[in-house]
Amino acid sequence: MSLREFSTEELIEFKGNRKGLIINVKKVTPFEQVNQSIIDRLEENVGFFYGAKIYQINCDYLTDVQMMMIEESITSKFDIEFVEEEIYDNNFETKYVDNMRSGEIIVFDGDVVVLSDMNPGSQINSTRNVVIMGNINSGAKVVANGSIVVMGEVRGFVHAGSKGNNAAYVIANSLCPKILQIADNIAEAPDDDESDSKEEKQVIPEVAFVSKERIVIESFLPKTFKNKEIYRG
Repeated sequence: MSLREFSTEELIEFKGNRKGLIINVKKVTPFEQVNQSIIDRLEENVGFFYGAKIYQINCDYLTDVQMMMIEESITSKFDIEFVEEEIYDNNFETKYVDNMRSGEIIVFDGDVVVLSDMNPGSQINSTRNVVIMGNINSGAKVVANGSIVVMGEVRGFVHAGSKGNNAAYVIANSLCPKILQIADNIAEAPDDDESDSKEEKQVIPEVAFVSKERIVIESFLPKTFKNKEIYRG
């Protein structure tokens, strides 16, 4: 399907309810045009939207990371906040794990939070999201239907969106996985990535997501989204 450019009025619609402003993206067009069109509409009426709260951005085809980038663009340029709505879902639970011993396997129907490192040989299978408060060491494995967030380093195997969710992502303080998979997209670290040398290595939070059927890794810092590298499957 070929994409064409639309005027700002054709592409972006603003509505509102008592919870805040609703932005509807009405046409399918590249992310860059969607982002710029929203910014242009807000700039045209900057006085009207001063101090406003955005309740929701409706777009069926942008990824979670792209939606986060749009939010960052808006909040960095305007005095506008996003309404954070608490969602309660009684159908799922969260499992908290103090530590993951070598060889330990956890299979859980819900979110999983590990409060320490994952040792080699340990494994998690979750139907929701997984949060690791430490590192995923080489030989450890995490498979999640949703997204994976790691407060430390990833050196093992991670598979987000395991049931085919291309909007899932992996965020970590350092992404050096043996294998990184999102949905059906697979990326392997190059052979020369075995070097454990950490000389002058700057620790920068990174996010991996799917774009145009390949896995892209970008730095993930407030007000900064710079392309770092692409893992090719």
